[in-house]
Amino acid sequence: MKYLYLLTLLTTTATARRGGSPFGAPTSATTVFRSTRSTTSALGITSGDLTERRRRILAGDDAGLLSPPPSLSSSHRRDMGRREMYSNKDVQLVAVDKAKIAGNLARGALLRIASDISGGTPLESIKCRVTVTKFNMVEAYKSIVDDGGFGELWAGTPSRTVEGALLGALFLVGASGTKKQVLAMGGGPTLAALCSGIVGGLAQAIVMTPAGMIFTSLNVNKKTPGMENDNAWTVSKRIISEKGVKGMFIGGGPMCIRQASNWASRSCFTEIARTQLKMSQFGLLGEIGSGVIGGLGSCWNTPVETARVVMQKDVAEGNEPKSFGEYLKDINEKDGVPGLFRGVTPRGIQAIWQTVFMVVVPNILGV
Repeated sequence: MKYLYLLTLLTTTATARRGGSPFGAPTSATTVFRSTRSTTSALGITSGDLTERRRRILAGDDAGLLSPPPSLSSSHRRDMGRREMYSNKDVQLVAVDKAKIAGNLARGALLRIASDISGGTPLESIKCRVTVTKFNMVEAYKSIVDDGGFGELWAGTPSRTVEGALLGALFLVGASGTKKQVLAMGGGPTLAALCSGIVGGLAQAIVMTPAGMIFTSLNVNKKTPGMENDNAWTVSKRIISEKGVKGMFIGGGPMCIRQASNWASRSCFTEIARTQLKMSQFGLLGEIGSGVIGGLGSCWNTPVETARVVMQKDVAEGNEPKSFGEYLKDINEKDGVPGLFRGVTPRGIQAIWQTVFMVVVPNILGV
C-alpha cells in the first residue's frame, strides 16, 4: 500500500514538473492527478489531500510528502507505519550483512572444522557403521579400529574438512541473516531461532547430499573387493559413471528434511532452554547446558537419517535405490521401531557436539 501511494505521488510529481505523461503524450498536471483519483480513493486519500500535495509539488515544497496523509483510516496508517518500519530495518540489515558476511563465512567454516576434527568425524563414522550393521556403538567402534587402527575413525578427514568448511559457512550466514530478519519483523527469539535453523539446515543440504554419499560409500565398502582403496575422487567417479551427476544427489529429499529439522530443533530447543528455562543466567555452563538440551532434542528425526544412510548405501553398492517411504516401511517391517532409531546414541552425542559449536558459540559471540 505504501508503495502504491508513493508511486502515485512520484508519477504525478514527475509529470507535473515536465508537463507530460509517463507514456510520453503531452498532458496537463490536472489530467494526471484526475487519472489517479480511483487509486487514491482506494487508499483512503481525499481529494483535499491530493490537491494540497499537488499545490506543494508544483511549488517545489516536497518535504514531508512521503508521510501518510492525515485523512487515512487508522488501519491504513498502522499498516503503512509497520511496513515503513520493516522496510527501514531491512535496508539496515542488508548493509550490516554485507559488511559482516565474510566474517560469518570464516567463523562458520572454522567452527565446523573444529567440530569435526575434535570429535564430529569419529562420531559420524561410528554412527554410520551402527546404522548399516547390527553393531552397537561399542562394537562399531571396535570394528572400525580393527579395520585400520585408531586413526581409521578419522578416515576421510581431508574431504570432510572441505565439506565442513562449506557446511559451516553456509549455515552460519543463512542462520544469522534469517535470525536478524525475523527479529526485525517483530518475531520473538524462539521463532527467530526456529527459522534460522530451517534456513541454515536447508543451505547445508546442498553440500551434504553428495558429501554424505561419498562418506557412506567409504564406510560400507571398506572390505568390498576392488573398493578397499577408494577415496572421495574414485567414489564420485564411479557413481557419476553409473548414474550420472544426479546420482550424487540421490537421497537429497531425506537430507533436506533431516537438515532442516535437525537445525530447527537444535536452535529452537537451545533457545527455549536459554530463555524459557533461564539457563543463560548461569553463564558459560548454562549456555553449554542449553546446547546439550538442543542437541538431544533434535534426535527425534533419527528415522529420517536411518533411511537416508540405507538409501545411499544401496547407491554406493550399485543397487537401485527405492523411495524414502519404502525404506522406512522396509526397516520398520524388518527391525521394528528400534530399527528406525538405530545409531541414535552416537547421533545424540554428535548432535550435542555440533550444537555447542554451531549454535551455542555463535550465541555467545552475538552472531
